[in-house]
Amino acid sequence: MSKTPISLELYSVRKALEKDMPGTLKKVKSLGYDAVEMYGGTPVNRSPEEYAAAIRDAGLWLSGWHISPDDLFSSEEHFREVVKFHQAVGNKYLIMAWLPDAWLSDYETLKQTADKLNAMSRRLAEYGLATGYHNHSEAFHLIPETGKSMWSTLRELTVPEFVMQLDTGNALCGNADVNAEVFAAEGRLPLVHLKPYSRKTGYETVLADLGDDIDYAAILPFCQEKGGTKVFVIEYECEALFDEIEGVRICIDNLKAKYGDLL
Repeated sequence: MSKTPISLELYSVRKALEKDMPGTLKKVKSLGYDAVEMYGGTPVNRSPEEYAAAIRDAGLWLSGWHISPDDLFSSEEHFREVVKFHQAVGNKYLIMAWLPDAWLSDYETLKQTADKLNAMSRRLAEYGLATGYHNHSEAFHLIPETGKSMWSTLRELTVPEFVMQLDTGNALCGNADVNAEVFAAEGRLPLVHLKPYSRKTGYETVLADLGDDIDYAAILPFCQEKGGTKVFVIEYECEALFDEIEGVRICIDNLKAKYGDLL
């Protein structure tokens, strides 16, 4: 295992996972992944014990789970069901895969949103859980009052326990200065999505190849030395070049071959 574990965002292999979850998880492990990040909110089609057993039997562990804001904020009853599920499945990090645009529109709104997220972080901590926010491209518009991106502004308004899960590819898609966003987030990057992105072909690339413009040589050392990164999560979004399994194989092979000394 690398010094910093490598996880796979399972949305990358969602078609295979839906057809054969145990077999797909075992394949993911055989490719060299240490952990997996699940997606899709709190499921109703399988029990937490079934998920936990399949992940454990594959020799993997859960690095996180992408959920909806509604899983935490819709009702007290649902909140309690969500907490119970994630405690049972063995997942600590409940990462919101998006936040409503209405929560992020301007500086005054961001302050109110941060208050809400901070309160939820404190509440989840009572259960041994944590929450956070995974960015998409629109997270990097400028906030005039701070002169910084919405992403950086929200980070500065939230408590350290709130996870800012930076997605490198989505950030670059939003014209962010990815390195600057990373370097400004000392101690706030426990989970980092390494998603390849090309300025010429967008998501039609693979990690560290075919025009991928993410500066891994700069990002990886900072994340481990100053970012507080506990897990790197690979996410592959292109179906045009390679199928799901082949794409995630190439991504982890390239990461280890080209940057193994930085892991």
